[in-house]
Amino acid sequence: MEDIVKKAHKSFETKKQYWHDIYDKAKDDLKFQSDEKHSQWDEGVAEARRQADLPVIQIDQLNQFVHQVSNDIRMNTPSINVIPATGADKETAEIYKGLIRNIEYKSNADNAYDMAVNNAIKCSLGFIRVDHDYENDDGLEQALFIKRVVNPLAVYLDDCIEPDGSDAMEGWVLETLSVAEFKKRYPKFTPVSFTDEGKECKGEDDEVVIAEYFYIEEQDRVITSINGEVTDYTEDMGEVPTRTVKKRVVHRCMLSGQDELEKTIFPGKYIPIVPVYGEEAWVDGKREIYSLIRKSKEAQRMHNLWQSLQADSLMKQTSAKWQAASGQIDDYKDDYLSPHKAAALRYEPYDDAGKPLPPPIPIAPPPSPMGYVEALVQSVDHIRSTLGIYGAGVGDRTNEVSGVAIDSRKLESDTATYHFGDNLIKSLTHVGRILVHAIPEIYDSERVIRIIDGEDKPQQIGVNGALGEEQEQTVDLRTGKFDVRVTTGTSYATKRQASAQFYENVIVRSPEMMNVVGDLMFENSDVEGAQAMAERMKKIIDPKLLEEGGDDPRLMMLQQQLEQSQMQLQQMSAQLEEKQTKNQTDVMKIQADLEKTRIEAQMEQQKLNLEREKLAYEQARLQVEQSGLALSQEIGTNVTI
Repeated sequence: MEDIVKKAHKSFETKKQYWHDIYDKAKDDLKFQSDEKHSQWDEGVAEARRQADLPVIQIDQLNQFVHQVSNDIRMNTPSINVIPATGADKETAEIYKGLIRNIEYKSNADNAYDMAVNNAIKCSLGFIRVDHDYENDDGLEQALFIKRVVNPLAVYLDDCIEPDGSDAMEGWVLETLSVAEFKKRYPKFTPVSFTDEGKECKGEDDEVVIAEYFYIEEQDRVITSINGEVTDYTEDMGEVPTRTVKKRVVHRCMLSGQDELEKTIFPGKYIPIVPVYGEEAWVDGKREIYSLIRKSKEAQRMHNLWQSLQADSLMKQTSAKWQAASGQIDDYKDDYLSPHKAAALRYEPYDDAGKPLPPPIPIAPPPSPMGYVEALVQSVDHIRSTLGIYGAGVGDRTNEVSGVAIDSRKLESDTATYHFGDNLIKSLTHVGRILVHAIPEIYDSERVIRIIDGEDKPQQIGVNGALGEEQEQTVDLRTGKFDVRVTTGTSYATKRQASAQFYENVIVRSPEMMNVVGDLMFENSDVEGAQAMAERMKKIIDPKLLEEGGDDPRLMMLQQQLEQSQMQLQQMSAQLEEKQTKNQTDVMKIQADLEKTRIEAQMEQQKLNLEREKLAYEQARLQVEQSGLALSQEIGTNVTI
């Protein structure tokens, strides 16, 4: 059997080469967005300007857009839903969903999700990890956890092609330790780095790189069916229909450069490393992954250059040069180099021959070119166009005045960057898939577990034979198969606030409903003391209304009243919207009529003016004829006009 360290290292070097270009570009993206001096400059250009004592200004325009896209995704909370499949029921699926929500809460999984998608936006690569450990410091029961990956460049998968990494067969997570820490954690082994196989780290300042190596081994499994249930085939079953399938075993090893430090089996059938990619493309069969800012870096560099050129031009405006005769200001040159420090600018009024000299004349600096300003504006436009995020997407004022128009413009930017949030959803779906397959192996004993229901309330549920308080039947987590789907939307807190507002509107319209739904309004409120008020309201509400289940006629009547109130509110909103639309139509019709009247009046005025001109022409012609007639009578001759 091949040595596991050599096998892992050989495969790692191959897969590292496969990802080499993508990781190099990702590293450059991260450096470009860092606070390192001149990180957003071409190194050669920046050095040349430093040598020439010219400004090298860096005004970052990109991080605001990174935050915009990242925070938009954070506002749409993803939720992992479990759907029953083969041999499973809806109730067990709800327990799975509540257990996964508890795993997320206990793991602070939002931090892992936010870190992964933020890295995908910034450098094209992010990762989420699923792990398991003891649930408590003083117990033997284990639980699943979701962990964040702070350095995506230290995580590698094989050449899997699925966008969620679900087809990965190998994975590596590199960790750097000091020699002292390595010896403390693994006192029986020699500190040799996995990335530098064979070289021992002897100095206390040396760093040891170890690798957490996952690989999947596929084993043949012969199965048959007994009473509709699939089970492993054994020879004593005789001649029955069988099928050979592949059983996947996920191995996890901790490796140094020469030793296998630890070895365990990870529950489930998937490598528990989930990638979150940026924009993925395949060019001639080669994978490319782009960050949000990848294609905007040149525009950012040009922006920095134009800012620096403009600053240099403006600085020259404050440092005037002087025209003076030879030797006229030699004795006072310090004053002219720093005129703002001198009370008076002195000079020699006579030349060597004793002839008087005019005072030195300041030479006005060249004006700052307006082209710099135009170039700066263009560079910002180029940054936005390469990102696909425009004014309304980052809160800038635009020509639109209506909320619908503004939202439509903002939607253009959201659509251009939608793939980042969509890729996170695909990855979280695989996180849910890993959890669903690992739960039956981790939560396999008779125990009471905590779940979080759809209203963010914890519950204690007995599983695999155990019973919780007021629980009539246990839930077996080891049977059935489940599918996973991830949805996004407002968080439970936001929905609760909307519910409180709805109940308040119902009570305002029908005050008598306070004694029916008052407790629900307070339960969904965020003000201090709201829960205490809800408990007090329950004491004055008819107990029949608080009973769960049953078909109490009065309760049904009140529920109908609630539904009717809600329908009335919806109808009133629809009527109001219809009236507003009708009013807008009427206004547009009146405006059209007025415009038609104005045009008709203009046409009548033009017609009247034409008639007046025609009448004036006829009057002039008659006057000419009369003058000609009078003249002919006077001289006794015929005059033809």
